[in-house]
Amino acid sequence: MHPTSIISTLALVASIPFSLAKNIDITVGANAELRFSPESVTADVGDTLSFSFFPRNHTVVQSSFAEPCQPLQGGFFAGFQPLAAGPGPVKFVITVNDTKPIWAYCAQNTGTHCQKGMAFVANQAPPPTDKTLEAYKALAAATNSSSVPPNVGGGVFVPFNASGGSAASGTAGASGTAGATAGYPGPTSSTPYEGAATKVNGFSSAAVALVAAVVGAGFVQ
Repeated sequence: MHPTSIISTLALVASIPFSLAKNIDITVGANAELRFSPESVTADVGDTLSFSFFPRNHTVVQSSFAEPCQPLQGGFFAGFQPLAAGPGPVKFVITVNDTKPIWAYCAQNTGTHCQKGMAFVANQAPPPTDKTLEAYKALAAATNSSSVPPNVGGGVFVPFNASGGSAASGTAGASGTAGATAGYPGPTSSTPYEGAATKVNGFSSAAVALVAAVVGAGFVQ
């Protein structure tokens, strides 16, 4: 085979995994329910998980199975998303780096969302396994409160109407600051929240002032 043909073939093969990558949409708190939907998904390496938020004030935090409602060191945190109506103006997107289980919860302590079963898993181990979502929820129910990470990170924000989105600079298991989108810097741990968002299809000043940590916990479901 001609060297040029070999190079072209290798380039084509190398591009296949990227072309097959998919986006999985997950809603957070839709229909006034304390749940992620779907709450269990199967994702391949390179796939993205896009979390969209609904009223009144939810988040998604990565944890381990053994310590539900507690943030995983180096894991992702979307910040709190206080909303008067939903879905919110942005989605929080992470990229799946491997096929190990990804456990997550809502850290809203007013209403004890994690303890009430607001949990999520990607790539739960196939049976037989005792590390199931139901087992995670049972462990969560036995905890007293949820911990909130100090900083938003591990993912990027994209406009809600975007189809999926690349989270190459913020991935599951990676630390760092969440990326910004045009007109919306994303929640930060240092910006107080002063009121309900007044826009959901456009970026509002209240949306820019979303809270990332406990300071946002006063506006809850």
